[in-house]
Amino acid sequence: MSEDSAIKKSKSLLEKTLGLFELNKIDRDIYSWTGKNVGWARIFGGQVMAQTLIAAYKTVKEDHHAHSFHSYFLRPGQMDKPIIFTVDRIRDGKSFTTRNVKAIQEGEAIFSCSISFQKYEKGFEHQIDMPDVPMPESLLTEYEIRQKISSDIDKDLLPMFLKKRELQMKPVEEMDYLNPEKKPPYRRVWLKPEGGLPKDPVIHKAFLLYASDMGLIATANYPHGVNFLTKNIQMASLDHAMWFHKEIDFNDWLLYAIDSPASGNSRGFSRGSIYTKSGELIASCTQEGLIRLWPE
Repeated sequence: MSEDSAIKKSKSLLEKTLGLFELNKIDRDIYSWTGKNVGWARIFGGQVMAQTLIAAYKTVKEDHHAHSFHSYFLRPGQMDKPIIFTVDRIRDGKSFTTRNVKAIQEGEAIFSCSISFQKYEKGFEHQIDMPDVPMPESLLTEYEIRQKISSDIDKDLLPMFLKKRELQMKPVEEMDYLNPEKKPPYRRVWLKPEGGLPKDPVIHKAFLLYASDMGLIATANYPHGVNFLTKNIQMASLDHAMWFHKEIDFNDWLLYAIDSPASGNSRGFSRGSIYTKSGELIASCTQEGLIRLWPE
């Protein structure tokens, strides 16, 4: 494939993802998605999170901006079914606005979240420093790393293993996919869309929320020497929270610095900090997920 063809295909992947944000209005505070869902066997959690954020934004004033997002994954999303989004207007205040959103398939909630919006205000500011890591220009993409070992991957897993994404991911620490070793629960990866995002700040927040579900809970596997290729492992997101500290410009590289403080009772807990190349902390997130290792 020529470089021009690869670029065109990459842009189409991004355009497809941005199309997920184009919800249909059914009635006041009720929206639907009837297009093709994204995922592998079940709907990718990042899709539903981003769509609920978009649905909530359609019901708030333009001068209120999402600053926190708290959610629960209730049931696996079915790939071949449409999704209905219902928005509950919990509160409309002068400074803060609150919305609850449910994602529903066939009459059952598969996802629910609470989102808080706020007007911009001046106040105290501080942040922790960005980790000292190599810049993205010196690193290989995750796809390039996977291609190098693709001949050793089970043929049934290759479509998932080599699936191209709508954003570039450049891990700071390369992972040994075939022979994962026990190591400290830290992961740093640079993220950047494969193409340009529109200027709409809501789209940038939604796309970052979408991307934040990639690899977050997997970091909890590092101390145990397992990964998504481990045959007897079961993993699923249980909840996800995100805080937007600053305005988001996702048309340049962002560093996703993840750590997993603890795991137990078949659950892993991870948290992430998202920085610009200049070291500005723009967002934080946490996630707890189900991690079960079944007997072989």
